[in-house]
Amino acid sequence: MRSLFAALFVGCVSSFAAQLTFHVDFQNRIPVESSYMGYTRLSFPGCESAGLPGEPLLPAQVVALVVPSGALNVTVSADAAETVLTSVSGVVQPAAVPRPFSAVFSTPQTIQENPSIYSSDAFWPSGRVQNLRTGNKSGFTIVSLLVYPYTCNPVSRELEFAPNVDVTVTWDQGAAVAVSPSQAETAGEQLRSWVNNPGDIQQCSPMTIGFDGVDYLVVTSGDYSDSFTSFVAFKNSQGITTELVDIADIVSGTSGYDDAEKLRNYLIQRYSTDGIKYVLLAGDQSVVPVRSVNLSCEGYTDTAPVDLYFSDLDGTWDASGDHNYGQPGDSLDLYADIAVGRALFDSADEAAIFVERSISYEGSPPAGDWQTTAMLCGAGLFPGYTGAKVCDSIAVNLPSGWIVNKAYETVRSSDGFTTPIDIINTGANWVHYAGHGNTGGIYWQGSPSSMMTNSIAQGLANGSKAGIHHSIACMPGAFQSGECCAEALWHNSGGGAASVMFNTSYGWEGNLPEMGVSEWMCVYLTEEVYQNGNSLIGEAFATSKDRRVPLWTGGYDRELYCILDWHGFHDPTLVPLNGSSGVEDSSQGMVSPQTSLAGPFPNPVASGASVSFAAGFSSSSARISVFDVSGRLVWNQFLESSCSVVWNTQNSVSPGIYLVRLEAGSSSAVSKLIVTN
Repeated sequence: MRSLFAALFVGCVSSFAAQLTFHVDFQNRIPVESSYMGYTRLSFPGCESAGLPGEPLLPAQVVALVVPSGALNVTVSADAAETVLTSVSGVVQPAAVPRPFSAVFSTPQTIQENPSIYSSDAFWPSGRVQNLRTGNKSGFTIVSLLVYPYTCNPVSRELEFAPNVDVTVTWDQGAAVAVSPSQAETAGEQLRSWVNNPGDIQQCSPMTIGFDGVDYLVVTSGDYSDSFTSFVAFKNSQGITTELVDIADIVSGTSGYDDAEKLRNYLIQRYSTDGIKYVLLAGDQSVVPVRSVNLSCEGYTDTAPVDLYFSDLDGTWDASGDHNYGQPGDSLDLYADIAVGRALFDSADEAAIFVERSISYEGSPPAGDWQTTAMLCGAGLFPGYTGAKVCDSIAVNLPSGWIVNKAYETVRSSDGFTTPIDIINTGANWVHYAGHGNTGGIYWQGSPSSMMTNSIAQGLANGSKAGIHHSIACMPGAFQSGECCAEALWHNSGGGAASVMFNTSYGWEGNLPEMGVSEWMCVYLTEEVYQNGNSLIGEAFATSKDRRVPLWTGGYDRELYCILDWHGFHDPTLVPLNGSSGVEDSSQGMVSPQTSLAGPFPNPVASGASVSFAAGFSSSSARISVFDVSGRLVWNQFLESSCSVVWNTQNSVSPGIYLVRLEAGSSSAVSKLIVTN
């Protein structure tokens, strides 16, 4: 996404007195109209479809800006000097009622018009700028909003397009927040990868004070102190100042409504006095307290642990004072101030596995191709929509030269796979599961259905070639409900994972056929580690969630649900093998065993010029397609045999990043193409 925003730099006033003006240029982007469920769907480069159920689903661009630390009473105004009226071929699609991935067989997609909007002869939304939010991350103040290039009149079937929008943000200057130099530096680097004005980070930095006492706290029970002595020593040897703390001492010496609040208050204190940046909650709920939060979205409810409560240290998470924590009315900030991970164990043997595996992954990993091997699993998720989209989006963010294995169910058939387990047993450093799930595992839509289950995890034999595993599936990380799949990947002494990022409750679809929040966070995770130089897994994980906060509507929606229930079960200071120190070229084709895609040539290519690919496949036919990063199809061509393919980008193709995908049967290959002016 970062490259898409390169053309819309923000013009900030140099004094940062109380106002910031920036310009959004939509005029050089080409919209696309399509049909979905009998409605007209409008897509726009650099935008994501936005709207609550029943509202017109329109493209909107996320804009996130750093402003001076401590800014208060933020307001925003928008000025579109010129607008253009155009007709639309049909009724603009209302946003569908979102569904969790587990609802594929039980809940059909529901699209219903909001009558108060669709019967009104007026343009919607009423303003170009919506969803204004102000948040804080380690002393930095972040203002985010959605900018709409189009508004629509459902009655007259007209669109009002604004080629240019000038947005002015104003604020009252409050007292700058004080943090340690290291906290400010770390937060600034995380923000640099995704805010729209990274050049202003230094000017907007919080006030720094001279303390950098402790980087990392390991919180566990005294019963496991001996198990973590070697872990603390290892981290200190790496230059990360680490301290072991007994949860009993925290609970007995800190005030709070319950043990979870006492732990959070203690972390706030150490954050302010010692400059901590990382916390390991070493133990499951029987060892270290959890904050259980009542989650809700479109009739789906659950009570699940939420470790973001210990990471976002702003406010109390209980502004209503009813001790029903983490609700929309509790003035939630959601930006992570410290990177938090949890180790899932409740026995000395399990604690020893966590310590040994975490140290081994960083300190003495086996050599070999496994370090640059990925396994991407994409199930059929909903009719006509599969996990291939998120897997391909992950693949193009991996470094060039990686061995990227893919197992995809197709839209036309439902066939489970068992080959991924063989690859994981051989060794895979980056593993993604886009499937259906429950506490006991993750599943294909077809048969054999098991993608990664408790029994499979317990039988893995990858030894010290245990990699990093993440998923969009529902509930494989629900450690509060008995032995879950995440625990099984950690508790097997013969193999498993060195990091697991799973949901403790539901994962959610997007505005199909676009990706949703669960999918985007896994894509962002890969991008942060392998493209943006976010070298610690806990920081990359936190940033992946931070990047979705601007899309939260403020109520019970899927953005809030997924931000809260996606968890990191790992040492947050773990350094992924072969991670990047900055943006790298990952344009080399990612290849499934039965396909190959060489090119594109040239890359980058100027808009209007031709670009070529060499497509190789063993099946009877294939299709090569080009998508923009929102998932919109730009061009495709069917192929009957392996050949060289030429695409004329034409002047209508906007500058940006595009994904080129070759599909042949159940295998595919992907490359990344950059189009310039």
